[in-house]
Amino acid sequence: MTTAVKAIYEHGVFRPKERVQLEERTEVEVLIPLPVDEGDPTGWKAADRLIGIADDPGGPTDVSENHDEYLYGNKRPR
Repeated sequence: MTTAVKAIYEHGVFRPKERVQLEERTEVEVLIPLPVDEGDPTGWKAADRLIGIADDPGGPTDVSENHDEYLYGNKRPR
């Protein structure tokens, strides 16, 4: 079963904003969504920049190693 719980991260600890029905010391997995680019909320503009750069002999050679930077970070394809 999966449930969404809003929490505050403070002093290295995630503190739920509402009461959670779990036994003490229950291990959970916390998924943190990446921030949305307000100018590209769907990510299509970022993906569109990558189309064809693998075929460009003058393009970047590190896309496979650094694809997250090209999609989500400040690093942009040439």
